[in-house]
Amino acid sequence: MRNIIHFDELDSTNIYSHEHLEELNNFDIVSCDIQPNGHGQFERSWFSSNRNGGNCYISIILKPENINFLDELTRYVALRAADTLKEYGLKPKFKHPNDILINDKKIAGFLCESEFIGDKLKGVIVGCGINLNLAQDEIKHIDIPATSIFLETNKNVDKNEFINRFLDNFINNYDEFLNYGIKGEVLC
Repeated sequence: MRNIIHFDELDSTNIYSHEHLEELNNFDIVSCDIQPNGHGQFERSWFSSNRNGGNCYISIILKPENINFLDELTRYVALRAADTLKEYGLKPKFKHPNDILINDKKIAGFLCESEFIGDKLKGVIVGCGINLNLAQDEIKHIDIPATSIFLETNKNVDKNEFINRFLDNFINNYDEFLNYGIKGEVLC
């Protein structure tokens, strides 16, 4: 059973996760409906909305013993999110280093942040922002071309169902990833 720690609003799921990493366990999930200070790579802000059914704002806590493929983790997360987006009839493409695009518009971004004490890994925080139900009038708040499952399919997405599907894809393949890396899996 998953331990999902949910908040109506957090500054950022990653910030909360950093502040509480000691007490969080492997595979704990921190989620929220709104994160006004969510950010991506290079501290770029992430627009957050809970309208129209909400979007996916989560951080996955990982505390692996084997860190041989830690440098492939962002790509692994993107592959598992792409698998989930395909279940909704979409054709995702990976944009290096940490985004997923649909029809050349950003639908998801990932930020993997590792904490070490000396050479010992304290934990990895995998921040995931995925636009599920973002509406057309909200796109103007984003400074790059963006989209959502709703805009691509004209159907609202049940946020909890999506998150559970994504976590199933992530967790079901995780042990193999830890042992072998992404093994040539490709997301165009």
